[in-house]
Amino acid sequence: MPTWFLPPDFSFSSDGPLQLGTVLSHPSRPTLVLASIDGSSHPEIVLPKVDTVTEKNHTHSNSRSQSNEFSIWAKFLEVASTSIKTNVGSHAALTYGTADHQIKMFAQPFSAEALLAISNLPAVRGQIDSGMFGKRPLYVVSGLRIAQQSFEVKTEVGSNFNTELSGSGPAAGGIAPVEVGASVAHHRAKTVTDSYNTAAGVVFAYRLHVVRPKRAGPQGELFSHKSAFMTGEGSGSEEPPIMVEADKQELKDDIEEEIEFTESTIGDDICISFDSEKGNGMAK
Repeated sequence: MPTWFLPPDFSFSSDGPLQLGTVLSHPSRPTLVLASIDGSSHPEIVLPKVDTVTEKNHTHSNSRSQSNEFSIWAKFLEVASTSIKTNVGSHAALTYGTADHQIKMFAQPFSAEALLAISNLPAVRGQIDSGMFGKRPLYVVSGLRIAQQSFEVKTEVGSNFNTELSGSGPAAGGIAPVEVGASVAHHRAKTVTDSYNTAAGVVFAYRLHVVRPKRAGPQGELFSHKSAFMTGEGSGSEEPPIMVEADKQELKDDIEEEIEFTESTIGDDICISFDSEKGNGMAK
């Protein structure tokens, strides 16, 4: 399934800095652009053809709930007993209103010449060479989901706390012991709801491909070239780089970055949001 990344908020317009071919330092930081590749700024870099499709009437929701329940029993003098039952829970829901999505994606992989030219841009080269454990990867925006109309974003967060105390003991008087009991219950709940409407034409999600050295194991390669892309030299002395789709496994394998994220399924797609960004993060 394709992997899409949710921006920290819906303030990225379709004509803003987040465009196809934009080079990012990491998927979690779409505002930190290393380079914007377009015909005016870098006419020497030829990008692949772009395919555009429209998907009608997207409406999405996601929710989670959690409950912790435990009970405690104790006996007193073997004739009186008490039971404490506690339930603590929480729930969260996120709903996106209806909008048409225009999807823009590169139809073919990048050429070797284009990737080599991108890697040798000064800001990009500085990012590649800044790794503590080797060469850093590049993240290139390869797809955009653009909401054609304004839509509502609604979040709901709630919690509940329930406690029930029950006790029993022998009744006073009489020859045979008779058990009597009583119970006390307490319930507390809280729900907070927030909503707002986005502007029309905002970026709903973006798709990325990562350019990095080849690792061991099976890979879904889109690009591989003997030119030493990660060094800027054409010696061919290093392992060739590859270009693959950025997904959760790529995030986990990035030893330079340790960023928490959550993953959700929306239709046939996987959506990833980053826990450090509070805004529109999908709940697990």
